[in-house]
Amino acid sequence: MLFQHSASKPHPRGFRPRPSRDNWNLFFQQKRKYVPPRTRLSSPRKMKEEDRREYSFKERVARASRENSSRIILALDINQSKPEAGLRRARKLLDQTIPRLCGVKIGRQTVLNLGTARTIQITRLVHSRGLPCIVDDKLNDIGPTNNAIADAYFRLGMDALTANPFAGWKGGLQPAFKTAHEKRKGIILLVYMSHKGASEGYGQTVAEGRLKKPQYVLFAEKAVKWKADGAVVGATRPQVVREAKRILGGSVPIYSPGVGAQGGELAAALEAGTDYFIIGRSITESTAPSRKAEMFADLSMSH
Repeated sequence: MLFQHSASKPHPRGFRPRPSRDNWNLFFQQKRKYVPPRTRLSSPRKMKEEDRREYSFKERVARASRENSSRIILALDINQSKPEAGLRRARKLLDQTIPRLCGVKIGRQTVLNLGTARTIQITRLVHSRGLPCIVDDKLNDIGPTNNAIADAYFRLGMDALTANPFAGWKGGLQPAFKTAHEKRKGIILLVYMSHKGASEGYGQTVAEGRLKKPQYVLFAEKAVKWKADGAVVGATRPQVVREAKRILGGSVPIYSPGVGAQGGELAAALEAGTDYFIIGRSITESTAPSRKAEMFADLSMSH
């Protein structure tokens, strides 16, 4: 028995003695279910913010993928010049599609058209639903500039950004990688883009001493060496996806744009090794974005 009292002085019926200071904690646990302080959260938004601090970017994407049964990342590219109209369109698209997404990719033009304050509204909305945000900026400058750009995007609520390995490591992308990983953010490297003209750069053959390798093979190798958090390989080239997967293995997930509007087929890229699909116009320009998102989500989990 937790509390004892003298039998010589019985208490009135219904009386419960006040617990002493020594056994207050045990009394408190008997009164209601105990929740450890670290997990007793005041709101869903706070829970999502704590998740963002605790888990790496790769872990957050994988978790969202499991919870929403989806490998689809919505490409939220707002091309409207009127900020308020653009914000309304972005909110509407997210409301229609977010239950079957595992992330949202925000194009650089979206940030420029909406402005920083409205962009923060979008990232907060996405985070409130437990999803990460990727900004598609394709970093490709000198180190201090890359680092400043990355840090600015992280202040807007971005969880990862794309970068172009053509910039190189020393004096190029190294500072941005360091900043990102210190903040538990991500850097996704371009390995082979999805448009036709990508072959002029990513598809060229490069001589390394006596060896000759395709540029995209070298970039996939750099993604592993630099500990990138993802690699972009267009779904329009399933054979390249397959070759990149052999290099990247399970350490660097493949993100594939190009499904639908650019002619890429989800099933072929999935079979070749794509981990996540970045899909925009096939969903956002559809008359029924929610149904399109659900259809792609189901297909993405069929392998």
